[in-house]
Amino acid sequence: MKSPMNLMTKKKTAKMPNKQNTIMMKVKKATNRLLLCIGICFLSNGVFAAKEKLTDPSPDEKDLMQASMVGDIDTVKLLLQKNVSVHAHGRYGKNALMFAIEEGSDDVAQLLIDKGADVNALTKPGCTALTFAAEGGYPELTTLLLSKGAKTHNKTRAGWDALMMSVIYNYPEVLKILIDAGANVDTQDKNGNTALMAAAQRGHLKIIDILLQTGANTEIRNKDGGSALMVAASHGQTEIIKQLLQRGCSIDAQSDDGSTSLFWASEANQLDAMKLLLENGANPDHQDLDGSTAVIEAYIQRNFEAATLLYKYGANPNIKDNDGLSGLDYAKKVYEYDGMHKRKKKR
Repeated sequence: MKSPMNLMTKKKTAKMPNKQNTIMMKVKKATNRLLLCIGICFLSNGVFAAKEKLTDPSPDEKDLMQASMVGDIDTVKLLLQKNVSVHAHGRYGKNALMFAIEEGSDDVAQLLIDKGADVNALTKPGCTALTFAAEGGYPELTTLLLSKGAKTHNKTRAGWDALMMSVIYNYPEVLKILIDAGANVDTQDKNGNTALMAAAQRGHLKIIDILLQTGANTEIRNKDGGSALMVAASHGQTEIIKQLLQRGCSIDAQSDDGSTSLFWASEANQLDAMKLLLENGANPDHQDLDGSTAVIEAYIQRNFEAATLLYKYGANPNIKDNDGLSGLDYAKKVYEYDGMHKRKKKR
């Protein structure tokens, strides 16, 4: 492993009521939050939805989405009395219910659902009202949606379902609700990363504990062949490494290329993680499919402190890879290369 809505258009009528002006100000302030949300559920996988044309909502429908966005239930009620469709959506497929959920507006969400809003409607990137509730960390809204038949298995284009959202944004209470509703604790995104890996990367200890207690599989691999322990090691998450080891994770388990968690930590120069792994019996001389050792990986990445630490725990500097080069050979090459470039810069 040698290298690892526009939401509202001003009407052409006379002046809007003061309350409506206030709403407009709220909408402007919320623009960045909206764009962020679109990015989370859409741009996360590098696809731009503007290429996919959708029917533009009517002015009244835009007003409904805007009022839902700022939690203005009085305006929502007035618009619904005019029979404005609760199913209308904006450019990216986001509807009034989703805006209300994002705002955390329980009463608006309940009203829209009572008027027939589809709790399983999808945006173009695949987001649902439930994924918005999980992302925002709203237990009551999550429970409401589930009670109305929201599906837990719907995923965004990036492969994130509601459970994954609750894990990434660190909402243990929402996670528990989703698990109790039957959500898959071993859900994986489009890159094969599990909820356990997502929590391990971010250091979400409570999330990890919940997932492990409910039987999350610690040995599932992502598309890079990595495990939750390897992900934790590469991000220096020592407390999570401890939790995973206590759960019986194999410390020298290998990825598809033969590398171990120690390799992943060494490449990322995560010294505390390396020390923890070594103190728990990680093999400092393990070789991957290329014959590389953690020492060789440390030198290739110029992580000299990592190499020194490995030597302290008995790593052999003379083990050679499939190219016939040892850790000391790589150290020499790196020093020579760096020295040559320093001399060139001085000229």
